[in-house]
Amino acid sequence: MTAATPLPAWADELRTRYLAGEASMFLLHGNVRDLHPWTDGDGVVQWVDIRTFFENFLGRTREIVTYYNVSQGLVFPNRKYEKLFQRTIDARRQADGLDPLTQIPRTPGNAVPLIEELITNPTQPSGVILDYVEMIAPNGDVSFMGDLERANLVAMQRWTTDPAFLSTDNLVIMLTEHLSDVSRRLVASPSLATVTVPYPDIGARTRFLTAEGAGVRMEMPIDALAKVTAGLTLLQIRSLLRGARQTNEPISFRTVARRKKAIIEQECHGLVEFVDPEHDFSHVGGMDRVKQDLLRVADAVKSGRRSQVPMGMIFVGPMGTGKTFVAEAFAAECGLTCLKFKNFREKWVGSTEANLEKVLDLVDALGYVLLIVDEADRSLSSGDSDGGTSSRVIARLKEFMSDTSHRGRVVVLMMTNRPDKLDADLKRPGRFDMKIPFFYPEEPDERERVFRATCRKNQLALADGLSLTESVAATHGYSAAEIESVMLSAGNLAAEAEHPAITQGDLDQAVRDVIPSRDTRMLEYMEMLAVFECSARRMLPDRYRELTTDDVHRRIDDLRMLLGRRA
Repeated sequence: MTAATPLPAWADELRTRYLAGEASMFLLHGNVRDLHPWTDGDGVVQWVDIRTFFENFLGRTREIVTYYNVSQGLVFPNRKYEKLFQRTIDARRQADGLDPLTQIPRTPGNAVPLIEELITNPTQPSGVILDYVEMIAPNGDVSFMGDLERANLVAMQRWTTDPAFLSTDNLVIMLTEHLSDVSRRLVASPSLATVTVPYPDIGARTRFLTAEGAGVRMEMPIDALAKVTAGLTLLQIRSLLRGARQTNEPISFRTVARRKKAIIEQECHGLVEFVDPEHDFSHVGGMDRVKQDLLRVADAVKSGRRSQVPMGMIFVGPMGTGKTFVAEAFAAECGLTCLKFKNFREKWVGSTEANLEKVLDLVDALGYVLLIVDEADRSLSSGDSDGGTSSRVIARLKEFMSDTSHRGRVVVLMMTNRPDKLDADLKRPGRFDMKIPFFYPEEPDERERVFRATCRKNQLALADGLSLTESVAATHGYSAAEIESVMLSAGNLAAEAEHPAITQGDLDQAVRDVIPSRDTRMLEYMEMLAVFECSARRMLPDRYRELTTDDVHRRIDDLRMLLGRRA
């Protein structure tokens, strides 16, 4: 195969590896359902789907090119290829004493043997495109496969080592969106090369917008539009352009942001949620040490000092300490696109891993992303009886977070009150460089700031002359969430009494009425876990700062004994 025209980077990689003799079978995964640039013999660039791309690509050097999926069966770009295919197969069948082929097959059980006859024939250089290969050789336990699925899997595995195929100039290209959907036995086969088809980079998006944007009104230059469409496929960008052309409305930053949010959330099938924070650190009462450290990170992100940005952060501490609220405030301060993991687990074999892969591909394509994983101890683990899914999910996250090219571009922020349930290797420095502990507000002035921040957040008015002193003293040991509950209760009492603002009586009654959490042993256990995980002494309250590791271990062990199974 010789390249007469420029190729996308992934296609050039495939070509190079083929010419080097590395493989004759390639499994392409990732953004395989998108448009790709193809330059014809006259130098004209067309944006085509991957099937058309490979039919053109292989047609330059192959005498036979065929495409197969389980729905359409064997399909040929033109009648010449089909006639030559039938003549070649009939010759092989006649030599084996079989009747000529009367019909082009559709089912894998009939098509796969014919494909094998074609690719092991040294007389006709051929190229075969197997699309939706996960439908032919799906991932799953072999013991649950039917005879036909096993036969297809064995046949395709055999191709990777079959001298009759490897000695020819034939080529097999398989396509799937998610590598995890394809049988692991096939993926691990020798002489099978995997190639990732990435989301379009800024150069590809710029070229596409320049070529396809004629007649579309834009409120920004094309290079700016190319930047803000990061994470979208060219198909999605074309849909955006067509919509604007149809309505004659200009494309603005707000239009792109709104459409991008809807497209990505739809494409990810509810796996992620775009977070558009409506509050920043000015709405966070107290927590001065935490805010100071996070502001340094936010400044490094905005200034482009990538080496000073952690690969990941963990927020640890008891429930109600404001971890989620602070995480969203940090998103507003740093300016990163904020995505939050939703429930990506499914009961079907391989689906959870495929969902995770889709999210990570999206994050990688978007760049400059804050990825929030709330209740990480639950979302990353479903117990010991999940068939190894949790271990594979964590292994993939480790691999993703160890990629230093993400530093300064992607920050993973996990939150948990049970960090002891997370994989120890996942939490190591280099993956999570900052482990920030959260505690209940201890000092009276800190609790007062929480009271006032809660009023700002919930737009609660306080009556003139109202004093917070007694309420602050009475709420010692309350979490920030419990203090907010007090203020909301006071607001309800004021509304019932038709007071224009919360009075002293409303607040005093709310303080007496709201009962804080009584599970003090579990709360203390979570606090000690936060102390144990903390990555810097300066983040700890004074009463914990001088504790040794042995002191912390002893207290955790004592509390674990008291809590029994609950720990």
